[in-house]
This record gives sequence, C-alpha cells and structure tokens, in this order.
Amino acid sequence: MAPFVFSFPATIDRWIDGDSCVVHRGALPGVEIHGEHVRVQGINAPELRNAGGAAARDFAVSLAPVGSAVTLICTKPDKYGRLLSRIVLSDGLDFSELMINAGHAVAYLV
Repeated sequence: MAPFVFSFPATIDRWIDGDSCVVHRGALPGVEIHGEHVRVQGINAPELRNAGGAAARDFAVSLAPVGSAVTLICTKPDKYGRLLSRIVLSDGLDFSELMINAGHAVAYLV
C-alpha cells in the first residue's frame, strides 16, 4: 500500500542548516502548529560545523527567507520526529532541486 501524502501550507521561521528548518504550518482550518521541525526530503547538506555548512544554510535562507510562504509535502516523520518533507517554494520550484543544482547539497534518500 502506498504511504499517505500530506500537504500543508507553512511559513519559514528559521533555518537550522541547509537541510532542516523550523516552520509554523496549517493543521486544520484556523489551526496552526508553531515550532514544527522539518527535515528536507531528498537532500543532504553539510552540517554547520563542516566545510560548506554555513554556505549551504545561507543559500537555503536566500531561497526561502524567514517569513516565506512554502508548501510542505510530507509522508512521515524522520527517526528524530521531524517532519520529512519536500519543500515547494511559492513560485512552484522544488527547494531540494535548487540546493542540489547549486552544489550546496547532494541527493539523499532517507
């Protein structure tokens, strides 16, 4: 059986690194969840303490600055309880694809 796929409108609150962020998102009409940790599905970016980590986070911020409206396409939580989600930017572009094409992340299947 195929997994359920959920789509949520969300707003970026902050970027932790190039492949994880914190958002507030819609849950039900009129109900928002704040402080939701998201692991971006499909990529792996360097950790902040590693070479390229700060550049990856800064590029993520340039794509989706704090306050940006995005759409989360989620299938399940990751092993740390974060939402494992594709992020679709307001212009319809895929965040993961842009990070990979810019060299700030590599493709990664969780």
